[in-house]
Amino acid sequence: MENKLIEMKKIKFSYDGKNEVLKNINLTIQKNNYYGIYGYSGSGKSTLLFLLGDLLKPTSGEILYSFKNIKKSIGFVFQFFNLINELTILENAKLAQYIRTKKENIKEIEKFSKILGIYKLLNKYPDELSGGEKQRASILRAVVGDVKIILADEPTGSLDVENKRIVFELFEKMIEFDKTVIVVSHEKELMEYCNKTILLEDGLIKKIV
Repeated sequence: MENKLIEMKKIKFSYDGKNEVLKNINLTIQKNNYYGIYGYSGSGKSTLLFLLGDLLKPTSGEILYSFKNIKKSIGFVFQFFNLINELTILENAKLAQYIRTKKENIKEIEKFSKILGIYKLLNKYPDELSGGEKQRASILRAVVGDVKIILADEPTGSLDVENKRIVFELFEKMIEFDKTVIVVSHEKELMEYCNKTILLEDGLIKKIV
């Protein structure tokens, strides 16, 4: 598949078998790109992201991956962080890393925690962090363990303006480390940071800019 990571062919998706959320989606995700999936509420953004991450299966069509182990190659970032409150930030990251690689690499965690600006917070628990810090911790958890793709579903939805900017810029930084980032958002600011924006409307890709 050369530079392709994921290829979607004629994808349709329906939750109830009647109303199509996605209609005839053809999409290629390539290495080392920062994609934004933008559209209004109900346009099918999150559904498309979950299909890319193999959290949902298409009603019809085909999704091809260039890598064998999908679960270990993709990291997720969600709006409400989904950190394990009983574990420190370091332990959250180590657990995700071990699940993916069956080994521990503290140097990798330290490297990305410094890039994300949370190195000094590694031994703190999620409840001790601000919203922006929690989201950076969830990005850390998503990126460690030889992850190829980071999928983020409305990652700035519960953040203030400054922390939104920080998160979007940090995703941009991940491209330097051979990661591909795909972010779903209804916020137009996202398009300022992405090098490719997928515009969704009523379950259809209107254009990619």
